[in-house]
Amino acid sequence: MKLCTWNVRGCNSPLKLSEVASFLRSAQLDVMGVLETRIRQSKATKIANAMFPHYQVINNYSYHNNGRIWILWRPTTVSVRVIEVNSQFIHCHITHYSSCTDFAVTFVYASNDPLARQRLWSSLNDLSHSLSAWLVLGDFNVIRDVEEQISTTPPCLHDILDFNACLLNCALDDIQSSGCVFTWTNKQDGEARVWCKLDRALANHQWLSKFSCSYAQFLPAGVSDHSPVVVTIMEDKPPKSRFSFLNCWLTDPSFQVVVQKAWDIPVHGSLIYCFFSKLKNVRRALTDMHRRKYSSIKQKTTEVKMRLTNCQANIQLQPTSVTLLQEEKDLSAS
Repeated sequence: MKLCTWNVRGCNSPLKLSEVASFLRSAQLDVMGVLETRIRQSKATKIANAMFPHYQVINNYSYHNNGRIWILWRPTTVSVRVIEVNSQFIHCHITHYSSCTDFAVTFVYASNDPLARQRLWSSLNDLSHSLSAWLVLGDFNVIRDVEEQISTTPPCLHDILDFNACLLNCALDDIQSSGCVFTWTNKQDGEARVWCKLDRALANHQWLSKFSCSYAQFLPAGVSDHSPVVVTIMEDKPPKSRFSFLNCWLTDPSFQVVVQKAWDIPVHGSLIYCFFSKLKNVRRALTDMHRRKYSSIKQKTTEVKMRLTNCQANIQLQPTSVTLLQEEKDLSAS
C-alpha cells in the first residue's frame, strides 16, 4: 500500500496537472494528498473528473477558498472515511481491502503564519488522545532542527521549539526514510538560495510497531519546489498458514449456524469492503470452530500410530498372541 503527499505549488497549468496525474499512476499510489492546488472551487470537480477519472476526491474548500488540500484515492483498493477537516489538515481513517489493514492518517498543509500553526499543533494534540495507529504526513512549513536548513538567515528557534513540543505531546516521530534530505528550496541563485526540510512523514508508537517495515521516500521535486513524500506501508506480520476449507466441516451439525452467524455480523462501508470483511469473519469463525472441535485429531492420530508401532514390535516377539493380533487389528481400523 502506498500513500503520498506532494505540495505541487499550484496546479492550474495543464503541465502541472499532467505531471501530477502521471506521477499518481507511475508511483502506483493508493492515496495521494495534493497540497497547494490553487484551483478555484468552481473548476475543481471538472478538473478532478478529467485528470483523475479513476480516483475519488475530497478537499477542504469549505475551510479555505484556495483548495489547499485535495485527497485522491483509488476506491477499488482502499476505503477513505473523513473524520475531521479544517484549513490545515484533512484527518481520515483508511482501510486497505486486500490486507484488511486500517489506521488513521492526517494529511497536513501547515500555514506560513506561526500563529495559525499554533492552532494546528493544538488540533493535532487533540487528535492524538483518541487514536491507535496514526500516520501524519505533509508540508509542516517549519523545520525540526537547525541542521534542517541551509540559509544565510538563521531559522526561528521559537517555531522549532513549538513544533518539537507538538511532536512530543502527540508522541509522533519520523518514520525511517531515504531520498532528499532537504525537501524544499526557494530556487533562488547564489547566497539567496534556501534549503529546508519542511515535508515529513510522522507516526506514533502504535503505527511504528504495527508497520515496522514501512518507510518513506523523499523524491526529487520535479515541476514543484517541494519533494513528494511517498510512504510504502508493509504490515509486520508473522507468516500465516493458508486457509483451507475442510470437507469434514460440512458434516458438523453446527457448521451452517457458525457460518450464518459470522456472515450476519454488521459491517459498514463500500460493497467491496463489506464483502471482504464478511469473508474474513467467516474464515475466523470456521478457524475457531476447527480449533475447538478438531485440533486434537492430529494429536490422536499420532498417538494411534505410536501404539500401532509398539504393538507390531511386540508381535515380532509374540507372533501367536491373540491379544496383540486383535489390538493390531483394532488400531489399524481406528
